[in-house]
Amino acid sequence: MVYQMTNPWTQEGRHLAIQKGVGEVYARYFARGPKWVAKHLPQRAEMKEYGSKVSTESREMLLGDFGIESFIEDYALWATYASGKSISTGQIYTQWVSDENRHGRALWYCLVDSGLYTQAFVDEYLYECGHDAWTFERQTGHEGTPERAAAYAIAQERQTKRNYRNLQQRLWEEYGSPRDDNNRATYPAIAGVTAQLATDEGFHEGVFREITRVYLEFWPEKALQAMWDVYERYRMPIVKLPNAEVFLEAVLSTGIDSHRSVITDVLSPTYAAMGLQSRAAVKRAARESWDLPDGAILQVGDQPLADLPEGAVAYKMNPDGSLEPVVAAITVSPLA
Repeated sequence: MVYQMTNPWTQEGRHLAIQKGVGEVYARYFARGPKWVAKHLPQRAEMKEYGSKVSTESREMLLGDFGIESFIEDYALWATYASGKSISTGQIYTQWVSDENRHGRALWYCLVDSGLYTQAFVDEYLYECGHDAWTFERQTGHEGTPERAAAYAIAQERQTKRNYRNLQQRLWEEYGSPRDDNNRATYPAIAGVTAQLATDEGFHEGVFREITRVYLEFWPEKALQAMWDVYERYRMPIVKLPNAEVFLEAVLSTGIDSHRSVITDVLSPTYAAMGLQSRAAVKRAARESWDLPDGAILQVGDQPLADLPEGAVAYKMNPDGSLEPVVAAITVSPLA
């Protein structure tokens, strides 16, 4: 027989379920997250040897990436407000800020140890970056909320990972494509550091994807609207860099970044990771979520929800963005 639950699935229930889910994400993050320290990177000993091999374009991109990473205090301030009263969400962003802070420091060592710029120049560049401030509202056109923050971070971390991977490959080629005795590629100096940064960004992408899936399950209309809000006009961090024009010219000339590549390499995989096949599917799912009943929770893909909260009404999100109710069949034991 079909069993229909009648107790209400309350907002308080949603909040508790989300906090529990995000708390579990944080526990995995803290256990498996990056543990390295910029000052003790082994690649620092190789920097001077390879510094002269770095091209002008790669040097400008490294400096620009360092500038973008320098806005971590702005990200931290915004994240503090976006977390609200959620302890578990606050823990996630505290750990994330700590990870990102070491990225900026690692790039500082790359620029200085390699002799690409003097310490005085890099420090002055950092000071000039401090005259601007990044805000989520300027970036996305929307107020910062936990669900919007997580959705935006998935794409932003994915694009940053991609950029560092491309820069790693570019530097490897400029270094002369070094290989070990088994003919496997080796990544010394800055190439090795950018490889580590790319690995971190990929890990962060996964963390924010898990958070967004928690919101999708327990508060689908909020999560889907958040995804549409931040992906509709997605772009990398809007900040003012002292070398902005040269940085942009270097990026465009090397083909590392373009509007088309952002769609194919960043946004489309981001949609797919959430179980949606396209930008149009995100828009459809967001629109259909407006008509979901108050007690709706969401099943993404064919994997059934493990535990259906009492009073919740399950819906399935299809790859095309359509949402359909799921009727759970539960066998009731006969009375003794």
